[in-house]
Amino acid sequence: MILEATFTKKLKTETLSISFVLENEVLGILGKSGCGKSMTLRCLAGIQKPDSGRIVLDGKVLFDSTNKICLKPQKRQMGYLFQNYALFPNMTVRQNIAFACTDTHMVTQLLERFYLENVADLFPSVLSGGQQQRAAMARMLAAKPKVLLLDEPFSALDSFLKQEVEKEVQAVLTAYGGVAIVVSHNKGEIYRLTQKCMVMEQGEIAEYGDTKQLFCCPKSKEGKLLIQGGSDD
Repeated sequence: MILEATFTKKLKTETLSISFVLENEVLGILGKSGCGKSMTLRCLAGIQKPDSGRIVLDGKVLFDSTNKICLKPQKRQMGYLFQNYALFPNMTVRQNIAFACTDTHMVTQLLERFYLENVADLFPSVLSGGQQQRAAMARMLAAKPKVLLLDEPFSALDSFLKQEVEKEVQAVLTAYGGVAIVVSHNKGEIYRLTQKCMVMEQGEIAEYGDTKQLFCCPKSKEGKLLIQGGSDD
């Protein structure tokens, strides 16, 4: 699976400018709040429309400003895990998963895989943060996406739950084996979950490369600040 993306998007105070190629890799986007991390995912998913550029997934053009191509989100085959998980509040866990998949056997498998059998018929409002996160992951995978987009996947969890849920996400990404993008301001999450890393600053790519190498020797001022400074988990 190959995802190629080069696009720009005018934001309130700066212009988002993105360019990368991924082949069956997990990319981590690291940056401060407001630098354009989430907007990058929204443009890829088709929730927001870039001003210019081109997005191609395995030869299929998803967006091309020159040729006026802009596929709707449901046509892009991208699974999106939102920060607040965005589960349908009026549907049970089982119904949320089934909304993305008509195969009842797969729904059952996903309930088992994410340890949700005991809460399958409950509504999201009574679930713990970890259960909501697992339900959202199951719903995302039920649609059989070609690309996984995870927007601050642990931000809604307390520190006690983060470690356990991160292990589950890591297992999902490893088993998936395709293209995935994880957005975070937490350097520890990026280091543990990704193979490639993109450091962003005010809508621009400050640096990009192999995660382990970049963390070892960040070259940009922003990379040094985010990776060598602070004390993220």
